This record gives sequence, C-alpha cells and structure tokens, in this order.
Amino acid sequence: MTILPLSSTPGRNTPNQQTSSYFPSQDAGPTIGIPGQNSGAFGRRKSDGGHAFGFGGSNSSSGRVHRGGINGGGVSNFVPLFLRRLFRNIYRNIHYHKQTKNQWARDDPAFMVILSGLLGCSAVVWGLVYGHGMIGILRMSLYMVFVDFVVIGVIVATVCWASVYSTDQSVEWQYAFDIHCNAFMPVIVLLYIIQLVFMKILLKDAWICTLLGNTLYMTAIVYYCYITFLGYNALPFLRHPEMFLYPITIFAIVYVIALILGINISSKVLFLYFG
Repeated sequence: MTILPLSSTPGRNTPNQQTSSYFPSQDAGPTIGIPGQNSGAFGRRKSDGGHAFGFGGSNSSSGRVHRGGINGGGVSNFVPLFLRRLFRNIYRNIHYHKQTKNQWARDDPAFMVILSGLLGCSAVVWGLVYGHGMIGILRMSLYMVFVDFVVIGVIVATVCWASVYSTDQSVEWQYAFDIHCNAFMPVIVLLYIIQLVFMKILLKDAWICTLLGNTLYMTAIVYYCYITFLGYNALPFLRHPEMFLYPITIFAIVYVIALILGINISSKVLFLYFG
C-alpha cells in the first residue's frame, strides 16, 4: 500500500524526493491520500480554489478569508483580529465534533443558557435605570430573552438554513441556530452592555453622538453577519457562503443615510423599547 500526500510545496523538494514517488506504481497496492504539509487540517473545498475551508490555508496567519473575493482588505478588516481567530478556532473544532458525535451542532445548550443569563442580567439593569418595577423588569427580561434572542434567532436561523445550497450534504437546523448564538454574543456586548454604559452620551442631541450611536449599531451588524459567514464557511460542502456578507451593504447604505439626515438609531431603538 502506498501512502500519498495530498499536496506538496512546489520548488521545495529535497534531493532525495522523487516526483514519481507520488504516484502508485503498477504493482502497488491501494493508495491512501493523507494531508500534506500545506493541505490544511481537513482537506480542501472544491469551490474555493484550494484554500482550506476558506480560512486562507493552514499557514495563514494574517486572518484573511479567501472566499468569493473576500480577503483581508474587505469586511474582515472591520473585525478585530482576536475575535476572528476566536471564532475560526471554534468553527474548526466542529470538524472534530462531527467525527466524534456525528453532528455539526452542539450537543448541549450551555452556551445558549449563558447568553440568556447575560440578557436577563442586562434587562434587570436596564429596568432599574429606567425606573421600572419588578413587573416591568420581568417583562423586559422575558422580551429580551425570548423575543430578541430566541424568536428572532429561530427566524434568522430558519431563513439561513433554507437559503444555503449544498451538493453533498444538508445543513442541520440546530447548527444554523448555533451560528446565531455565536453571532449574537458581540451583539449583546455592544447593544445591551456598552450602549447601557454610554447611554447618556448616545442620547444627546448632537451629531457626534448620533455618529457614535449609529456606528455602534453598524458594528454589531457587521459582527453578526461576519460571524454568521464564518459559521457556514466552515462547512466544507456548502457553496457560496459569502452571501451572508451581502446584507452588510444594505445596512451600510442605511447607516450613511441616517447620518446625513441626522437620525439617531440608538435613540429611536431605546424609545421603542422604553418609551
């Protein structure tokens, strides 16, 4: 039996390495391909031109995403490097989970419980700031957890799950909801915590405050779309996951129009929530 590497580095063959050794001889047994030095941990997509899972290959240290024209000079520049690496490592680990559990989705709801707890705590603080009683704080907690997080998450996950296209396998709906949970974490930090801390500044009647508030919401949207893209991009059998980055263009247009018209999105949203 001859064991062959899937890829090799051009121009770096040692003198003892023969090109013909990469091909089985006529009397050789079965051939098994193993990942080569630069082939990535789990092989390669058919549709990304050789880049392993759209992460720029196993030797990529610049945080670039080589997929559908998306690279380090595009949307990924708006996302801090540490956060990109964090979620890429998370999504790389799902391949081991697939091999051991035979599913892409998480098998426990711990992360969802943590996010729900963060939302519940933030609802209590929001309620105290706006002077709501116990009933009002309870109502706000239920709304933030079950409407903002669960109901909207179910809708978004279902739309994304129904939109993806694969030629080999189907995407688990639970995995689509897991992606929503991952993408919602920076939204909680930005809109439920940081917005609360700087609320008095963001609500002032000044253009710079409008800029800060609108930028906060735009950043949350970029985070959500980009992490959603990373989640579907981690599945090797999906085609064109870059479509999950397209909504950023629409929200960017809305962001610019709101700044030109002087519309404070933060003020409008808080008025909608708390009156």
